[in-house]
Amino acid sequence: MKILVALDGFDAAFNALRTACHIAQKTYSQITAFHVNKGQEYTAEETGWVSLTEKISAELETLGHKVINKAYEIGKSFGIPIEGIISYGIPANELLKYTDAHGIIKLIAMGHSSKGKGTQEFVESTTRIIAAGSRAPVFVTSSEIDIRKILIAVDNSEVSGRVASFGGNFAKLLGAELSIISVVPDAEAMISEYRQIAEVPNIERHIKESEKDLNEIAERAISNATVTLNSIGIDAATMIKKGNPSEEIIAEAGYYDLLIVGAKQKPAHEKLSRIANKLFNLQTTNTIFVQ
Repeated sequence: MKILVALDGFDAAFNALRTACHIAQKTYSQITAFHVNKGQEYTAEETGWVSLTEKISAELETLGHKVINKAYEIGKSFGIPIEGIISYGIPANELLKYTDAHGIIKLIAMGHSSKGKGTQEFVESTTRIIAAGSRAPVFVTSSEIDIRKILIAVDNSEVSGRVASFGGNFAKLLGAELSIISVVPDAEAMISEYRQIAEVPNIERHIKESEKDLNEIAERAISNATVTLNSIGIDAATMIKKGNPSEEIIAEAGYYDLLIVGAKQKPAHEKLSRIANKLFNLQTTNTIFVQ
């Protein structure tokens, strides 16, 4: 397995590299540290001064080499050789282009956006763009972690099968404990939202029927994931919870080192799923987003 670690020079990204090194020690993976020099964005037209453009370009070039040299040092401390690459252009574009051209990249590791909490709803971060557009799973963290306990979240979406398959194989490689969660949305709360718009006749019957259907969906999601995991020799604890899916999953993930979820409801969708957006906004959970 080859892991591509995107480095922007911030602590979160270097912690993502350290976690990638922990993974590499257990899986014998290779690591490529990838830094993008954004100097091309600062043209003379943008800055208004040729000399300023040249100065920014030189400073970014120096930064790039410092970032890669630090990556070498981190790898050395783990006994892991690091391949360093500096690319030029727009970070998200360069990362996706490199990943598409190198099919052996099986995982991309990144830090949470350096833009910080609260900006995510208004600013499209590189991390968010990669999670939505990458063919390879994307691991997002701001912490150095040694993964021992993994939680995978499944529902009735198309991507859940791939979440279970990737999660099972990843846990097997790491020798990690694995659990599965599926959440039954609160039918009464859902219908209550509709009641704010219009009257719902026979409300009690609707709630009862909806809860039955939603429970069956969650049980089926757990059953399908269990079959997938059993086929690769993995036994996992299972749980079904009731409430707001994003809130329940994120709360449960607090007891684990890593959460694995689907990035989008369907591969053809351009937008991230609700829980993916929630996770990016919070920036508190170590997560792998599977396409």
